[in-house]
Amino acid sequence: MHDQTAGTLRPDHLALAFGVRARRRGLGLTVRQLARRADLPVTWLENLEEGSAPVSHAALTSVAGALGTSVERLLSGNVEAPPNVPTAPTAPASPAPDIRELVVMTREECRARLFLHEVGRVAPAMSREPFVLPVDYVIDAGDVVFRSTAGSRPAALTGPVAFEVDDLIRMARLGWSVLVIGDAEHVTDPTETHRLAEARTRTWSEGTHEVWTRIHPRDITGRRLRPHLREQD
Repeated sequence: MHDQTAGTLRPDHLALAFGVRARRRGLGLTVRQLARRADLPVTWLENLEEGSAPVSHAALTSVAGALGTSVERLLSGNVEAPPNVPTAPTAPASPAPDIRELVVMTREECRARLFLHEVGRVAPAMSREPFVLPVDYVIDAGDVVFRSTAGSRPAALTGPVAFEVDDLIRMARLGWSVLVIGDAEHVTDPTETHRLAEARTRTWSEGTHEVWTRIHPRDITGRRLRPHLREQD
C-alpha cells in the first residue's frame, strides 16, 4: 500500500484523508482537539484531511494513537467504528470522484517550496532563441542563486529571467509548481563566490561551474493540486 524509506510514508492520500476525518468525526472531535491529543500542529492536520500534507510514520503513529486506532487502518481508509458509539446501518457509500482541486499558493508557501529542491529550470524572459535549461540552485537571502559553466547558455543569462521548480507525485496525481520572475546578474565578488561555494559544494553535473548568477525575484507565484474531497454526511 505504501513505500517506507527513512521514516517517510507515501500513502494513498485520499484513503488516508478519509480515514482520519471519518475516525475523528466518529469520536466527536474537532481538528483542534485532535491536535492537542496528538501534540501536532492544527494546520498540518487540516492539510492531512485535505490529502495534501507530507506525512511520516512518527506523525501518523501520533494521529493513530490519539484516535484510538492503528496506522494501517488509517492508511487503508477502513476505520472501525469507535467503541461505545452506536452506528446505524447505512447504504454503501459511492466512491469519491478522483478529482483534483487547483490551489493558488501564497508567496510564503511558494518561498517555502523553493527550499525543498536543488534543481530548477531557468529561461530568458525575452529572447529571439528561447530556451529552458535545468540548473542546480540554492536560496540565498531570498534570491535564487545558481552556478554554471562559462560559455554555456545559463552562464550568459542577465536581465529578466524566469525560474521554475516543481514536484509531482504521479501515482497520487498530486503536485505543485512555483514560478519566479526576476532579474539575473552575475556574482563577481570573490568573497561572495567563495561563501556561495561553501554553502553549495556539490553540483549535479560534472565539469567546472565557475560562473555564479543571482536572480532577484520581482514576483513569485505558484499553484498546487490537492484532492477535491466530497463532504460526507
